[in-house]
Amino acid sequence: MKNTYNIKTNYLLQDIGMFALLVVLFAGIIVVVLAPQEMKLEFILMLLISYLAMLFAAYRMSVTAVISAGLQIIIYVVYKLFIYYSKGELLTPLHFTWIIYPLLAVGAMSLLISRTTRLEVQNEILREQIDKLVLIDPLTGLYNLKSLYLDLQGQIALAARRDFNITLMIISLRYEAELFKILGRSNFDTLKQKIAINVQDSLRIEDRVYAIDEKGALAIILSCKGEDAITIKNRILKKLSAEDAMPELIKNKVIKLDFQFGYLPYSPEIYGKDVIGYKQKVESELQYDV
Repeated sequence: MKNTYNIKTNYLLQDIGMFALLVVLFAGIIVVVLAPQEMKLEFILMLLISYLAMLFAAYRMSVTAVISAGLQIIIYVVYKLFIYYSKGELLTPLHFTWIIYPLLAVGAMSLLISRTTRLEVQNEILREQIDKLVLIDPLTGLYNLKSLYLDLQGQIALAARRDFNITLMIISLRYEAELFKILGRSNFDTLKQKIAINVQDSLRIEDRVYAIDEKGALAIILSCKGEDAITIKNRILKKLSAEDAMPELIKNKVIKLDFQFGYLPYSPEIYGKDVIGYKQKVESELQYDV
């Protein structure tokens, strides 16, 4: 509730900053329009210099913006006093506008930018918090790496109580970087989705498959011994090599898909409760699948 209130407050202050900025911009243009013809060039120059200071503020160069506006005011005041005492030129109320206008312009822009920056920071924090809670890979619809670690911990504890075997298998695309360059992101994503579907169709109901990275790698928690994983590997390969296994975009290109498999049975004596180390050890087995 507090975060929601803060976000709403920041949005309100951002709207106020935007309104203040529009008022300042409009006021500057009105001053130039109302200025006598002999003052227009001077006022246009002052307005452009004020806009330059606003530009510094827009790029979050607050110190530079304030110094620029301050120098503009000081130089203008000194110049007008010199003209007044040397030539006797009278000052009008419009002249006094440029004593406060540059600072108002920088202030309005700074208010808008500060609110925008705070909202960006808060949105980034919320995005990170959401990412930590997400357990589903948005592309394939499979559970993700975090879910793999959580489920692996649960399966290990369950296997210890009920005395059954667990084998972790990882499947990765060989030369995925080259495939990405050839296919492009959209087609490569389609390929990853198709691979995920085919792997799921090759497994038993009790076996669980996970999308563990953006390169298309999949992990499977198998309820079997290590030697039985060979049968599952062959079944998956047969499914992936079927004529209707891949989308048309692959069939129409001279591309050969190749997969690497790594699998190891879980051993409490070797891995204990270190599911990350266990997963990394299985990944290291991929290099031996030639």
